[in-house]
Amino acid sequence: MTAASFDPFGPALSPVVLATLAGSIWLYLRGAARPRLMRERVGVVRHTLFAAGAAFLVFAFDDPLATAGHALFFAHQVQHLLIRLLGPMLIILAYPWPALRAGLPDGFRRGLTRFGDRPAVRWAVRVLTRLDVSFALLVTSLYLWQVPVLHNAALAAPPLALLAHMGMVLAGLLFFAVVLDRRDAPEGATQSLRLLALVGVILSNILLGSLTTLKEVVLYSGYDIAGRLWDFAPLTDEMAGGYTIWVPSSMVIVAAIMLVFNGWNAAEVRRWNDRHNWTGSNAAMLEFPETACELRLKVADPNRRMGWTLALISAAMFATVMITVSTIVYAL
Repeated sequence: MTAASFDPFGPALSPVVLATLAGSIWLYLRGAARPRLMRERVGVVRHTLFAAGAAFLVFAFDDPLATAGHALFFAHQVQHLLIRLLGPMLIILAYPWPALRAGLPDGFRRGLTRFGDRPAVRWAVRVLTRLDVSFALLVTSLYLWQVPVLHNAALAAPPLALLAHMGMVLAGLLFFAVVLDRRDAPEGATQSLRLLALVGVILSNILLGSLTTLKEVVLYSGYDIAGRLWDFAPLTDEMAGGYTIWVPSSMVIVAAIMLVFNGWNAAEVRRWNDRHNWTGSNAAMLEFPETACELRLKVADPNRRMGWTLALISAAMFATVMITVSTIVYAL
């Protein structure tokens, strides 16, 4: 596809994507207008975050980016960045569940509650919301469709591309729902493990992005069938796409790391404020040691985990900088 044949006002959203996004937005707006059913106050910040996340998804799935994504590897990776990381993260930050639940019709909401109480459904939810499972699904959703054979096949078959992209959205929503969960352990994942999972995502971006950027052969020939957009040189296009995988994507994860640190601090503050509340368990006494010996015993393992977490984060950031420098030197 050349610049002359590129139509920035090409086909609209696919019916599946349009129905999914429009339905979700309608449910949210309907629920936001029913504060009694939400049972909590939702401020303008959360509404803005949800709107921004939904807008990024619409932008990624609609033209001109959607059309460019079929003609340019770089544009396709921008799509992946928006639908797998940035859009889902903003939506989860909005904590939209109360509004979405309140937006459901009364009968459907009660039926959904009964359905969620089934043992098989509860087991499936428990498995999918494990940190390791959600992490594996997020990484797999990118790596699987970056395999050249599958990637080229998806370019030639729009339903396959739609399946890949919808899977990325779901994987992103699930991962950030687990990592940015308001609940602390044991209901939610341990805060240090959340940080390690995010570091793992950065390392996976670095690995795939560097391999894609520094290679010397064209892997994604599907873009050359009709011609790459604006006659981009194939290696240049794929180098820019690889750079997008690990630098901008990693920056999104760095923002998530900062959010987890903030959530960790908030959890510690809540625990301290609730220290005098009766919990029905003597384990609460161990939360606040009274002697220096008890304090050392309590903080030894958490401090060790924090040290390893910070070391891995520093190593990931150092690797990102070094690969960036190497790429620039290599390009020159």
